[in-house]
Amino acid sequence: MTSPQSQDNPSIKQTALENVTAGGDINVTTHQNITIHQVVSAQPVAIAATLNTTPPPVDEWQGRQDEIKELQTALSNDKVRLIGMTAAGGYGKSALAVKFKEQLTPDWRVLWVSFIQPYPLAQFGRWLLEELGRDYDEKWDEETLIGQIVEGLIAEPCLLVLDNMETVIPAEGKSVYGQFLSQWLGNGMHSKLLLTSREQPVFSANLLPRCYWLALKGLAEADAMRLVTEDYGLTGTQKELAHFVNRMDRHPLLMQLVSSWMREELGEGVGVTETENLGLDLFTVEGYHRDTETCVREVVAASLARLSARLGDILKRLSVLRGIFDLGLAQGLTAEVTEAELRYLARLSLLQEFPPEPLKGKPRRFQFLPLISMVVQQQADSELLRSAHQAALDYFLAHLPAPPWESLEDLTAYLEGFYHAGELGEWQLAFDILNEERGGEGKNKSVDQFLEFQGFYRQQAQLYEQVVAGSQREQDCHRKSLNSLGNCYNSLGQYEKAITYHQQHHNISEEMGNRQGEASSLGNLGNCYAYLGQYEKAIAYQQQSLEIEEEIDNRQGVANSLSNLGSCYYYLGQYEKAIAYQQQSLEIKEEIGNRQGVANSLGNLGSCYYSLGQYEKAIAYQQQSLEIKEEIGNRQGVANSLGNLGNCYYSLGQYEKATAHHQQDHDISEEIGDRLGVANSLGNLGNCYYSLGQYEKAIAYQQQSLEIKEEIGNRQGVAISLCNLGNCYYSLGQYEKAIAYLQQQRDISEEIGDQQGVAISLHNIGKTLLKLENYSESETKIQESLVISQEINYKNLIADSLKALADIAHQTNQPQLALTHCQAALTLSKELGIPLVKECEELLAKIQKDLDPPQSPLKRGKKKN
Repeated sequence: MTSPQSQDNPSIKQTALENVTAGGDINVTTHQNITIHQVVSAQPVAIAATLNTTPPPVDEWQGRQDEIKELQTALSNDKVRLIGMTAAGGYGKSALAVKFKEQLTPDWRVLWVSFIQPYPLAQFGRWLLEELGRDYDEKWDEETLIGQIVEGLIAEPCLLVLDNMETVIPAEGKSVYGQFLSQWLGNGMHSKLLLTSREQPVFSANLLPRCYWLALKGLAEADAMRLVTEDYGLTGTQKELAHFVNRMDRHPLLMQLVSSWMREELGEGVGVTETENLGLDLFTVEGYHRDTETCVREVVAASLARLSARLGDILKRLSVLRGIFDLGLAQGLTAEVTEAELRYLARLSLLQEFPPEPLKGKPRRFQFLPLISMVVQQQADSELLRSAHQAALDYFLAHLPAPPWESLEDLTAYLEGFYHAGELGEWQLAFDILNEERGGEGKNKSVDQFLEFQGFYRQQAQLYEQVVAGSQREQDCHRKSLNSLGNCYNSLGQYEKAITYHQQHHNISEEMGNRQGEASSLGNLGNCYAYLGQYEKAIAYQQQSLEIEEEIDNRQGVANSLSNLGSCYYYLGQYEKAIAYQQQSLEIKEEIGNRQGVANSLGNLGSCYYSLGQYEKAIAYQQQSLEIKEEIGNRQGVANSLGNLGNCYYSLGQYEKATAHHQQDHDISEEIGDRLGVANSLGNLGNCYYSLGQYEKAIAYQQQSLEIKEEIGNRQGVAISLCNLGNCYYSLGQYEKAIAYLQQQRDISEEIGDQQGVAISLHNIGKTLLKLENYSESETKIQESLVISQEINYKNLIADSLKALADIAHQTNQPQLALTHCQAALTLSKELGIPLVKECEELLAKIQKDLDPPQSPLKRGKKKN
């Protein structure tokens, strides 16, 4: 059987379509490298770049031993999959979780996330799966991601602490995190979840027996009295101390705030009866103490009022910071602040203090509790907060780390700068922070390029969605962000959504008379339609884009359009025309020094020569492309080149070498969330197992590949997987089932204008009919395939078809015709250097034996005379 590309051969992953950014700067990116034929056959909330995975410090601590025993009992109960603690703010849920964690035996692995912000499920899921050593795909929908998280927790046992879950699970209504918890309760095992929240999430009745809920109250009276006396040095009689703590419902945070103030204001060893000297109405309003969270707000407000004007101003200005900060950052917002003053605010329980970690190079750090940060900001006027955001922005812009960057954490200063620019309404600046070139190449060229090359498509989209929501239609950043969003969703395989954004970008560019924007959007629309298999429509868009780029003399844009046109003609099987376009594109990119573009064009030329059966030449181009992509840090490009090299080695019959390359391709594609890349590599691995005779294993890989392609709407990819599945069932002797798959492939290939796919499906249907001894129809199908293959100069399939026609003639007693076809197939196969040579030689020996039958003994004797 023959597959797309060549005999039993996998797909070449064309680097193909070049997405461009709007406006003056054009970034060439690979985004989705379309597979060519496979084988065998309201304004968004600004979210921090990294999760808060640091448990809070717990300094003052008393009691809770009964609660810890309850939690330990629940942890040892095999029926319990989720342990939850609920209470209003300030009751010490997080602190109790920390203390419980500290008392676990060493064999418990603990992972911690504090939801101080409503992190998207994708951001949380990516972090968790990476921590668990599991694969992550940026393009998974929420349902798939939840399933993968549950599977990861089952496979890698741990205690997962989810702190402050009320941030992502509302008291009423559904949420994606609620769906995750429900699925965990229904299917989870081995791991345990420890959840803290102000409210208990709602689950169906059948899931409740798998939960254990601890409604946290105030400290026990004796523990509360020890807290205020031993940790804060307050004094009093047993009765006075009991009255003092009970009036605050023994609420830990409230007791800490009040005790801190009494100690600082009235001195060490102050009696608890001196509370009236604080000027609080905490103990005078009947029933007031019952609403402890309101009490906390009042105490914080009163604490602010009693601070010096300078310290109050410092605290308010620091409240705009989203995460942990050190003295240097604090001084960026208020120059005169000292570490002693920050520690003083921590002693007042208005800040949390993290001790220095010299071995990790971390200085003393501080952080706000969310409740206190909110109250402090409510007490500040808007101009002060705006000034603080400006100071924070200035600080981060002055401390941007130069590339190279290795992780998202390396971009913290950039992304925090983006956040503060957004808070100030400076959306053009926010956009520029992402896109300004920083002196590196590839992933180190800009923050946007890093997110792109490293596969952080969803976080990239979240950032641009904020710009679009906050900026005005006429702003340059608004238009360019629409273009960037289109590219993000293109990378995520959501082509229809990408088209929507690119069309908006085009409409605005046209209204404004921005020719560069028009060209960019037309080119990217063409790319989307190519991914959807609508090649003629894609060519029309690319041609319009090329004409504008030439008109405005944008050489980079001209190079992109030429490359994209070459890719479209490649998919249509017009390889010589494709090579001409790619060669023109390559020359321009080399002239202007675009290394990423050069790598793309080299890969595209390699794909074209591959399809022409010139494998050694293809390998040379793909190897050059791979080396450049590795140098500039384009991981998606590296994966594509590895896949392409794997296909070349496959076609040369070097299956182990091919499998190694495809596995590397698969691993990188999964790491960066390139879903189409994962699908292609799965299909190519399936092809390798097919050629090794492991058909059931091959089917499993091809089925996974098919499912992903169907989900992302890649019609050409679906056709390829159907072809590969048909070939597998052919090899298992299930011919009717094989024909059904191959006919589906042909239908899709015809619909999208894929001549190569049509030729391959006709050939494979013909080969299957031959197995069913339907010689006449088999010959008709293969002849039709041969005509198309000759029209598009697809030499690999020409050779395969000639060999198939020789088989038919041989089986129908037409030895002379069989000889002609077989000799032609053998000659071409030797020219191509493909494994078909051996099959042709074996068939040729049989044909020659038929043409020259053995002589009888009598004839042999006469000959001797």
